Amino acid sequence: MSAALSGLRAIVTGAGRGIGRATAITLAAQGADVAVVDIDLRSGLEIPGEADDLTTDAITALGARAIGIEADLTEEASAAKVVAGVRDEWDGFDILVNIAGGTTMPFEGSRASETSSADIRRALDVNLMSAIYLCQASVPVLRESANPSIVNTTSLSAENVLPDGSYAGYAVSKAALAHYTRYLAADLGHLNIRVNAISPGYTMTGRIRANSATTGFTEKASHSALGRLGEPEDIARSFAFLASPDSSYITGHILTVDGMTRLA
Repeated sequence: MSAALSGLRAIVTGAGRGIGRATAITLAAQGADVAVVDIDLRSGLEIPGEADDLTTDAITALGARAIGIEADLTEEASAAKVVAGVRDEWDGFDILVNIAGGTTMPFEGSRASETSSADIRRALDVNLMSAIYLCQASVPVLRESANPSIVNTTSLSAENVLPDGSYAGYAVSKAALAHYTRYLAADLGHLNIRVNAISPGYTMTGRIRANSATTGFTEKASHSALGRLGEPEDIARSFAFLASPDSSYITGHILTVDGMTRLA
């Protein structure tokens, strides 16, 4: 077990399954206590290919402390309650990792010329505003930490475009979060609060793996220079690096972790 994060306390959102779960467990394996936040902490139990235990149980099995919190982070008041709850339980925290989010609209009707205003607003709430709410609520707590760090989650589509212009609302929300990350880093640098983001490539979470037979997602492996899709742990280790003191002079950076993937 690495001790890179020994003594640090983290909040990880979207940690019930997938990349969020892998990241929460990786942080705990490196010595951190982790508050697991998800709209449904049991969501992974219903998906073939996901683990059959709760993320909090996996963390405590590693000898770390865990808190499980269910919250709809598109509501500003919920984000504030999450921050207050962890602060009160652990007398503060040091790391905020925003992973909650994802595509919120069906593929059909998602192109830039036709996506509905309702779908765009929903994507902005889920991917952008939820992160902003937590970042802003966390600043007063993080400024008391000796090793404060925020890591957000963007997307390859934040800086690249799918050839057919699909998932436009999702891409817009992630591009906005990428630039918000840079602005927040500039804003909080004087407080020694580092703010970065991970831009994951195609990643074989349990949900993606279970649906790959019908979606053809596994064919995306050929779009990577490494000839494979990412695993949640590939992405999780990068989150852990940006959250750790090992990256103490990195801020305002969007780290692409995609095996050199082209969008197609």
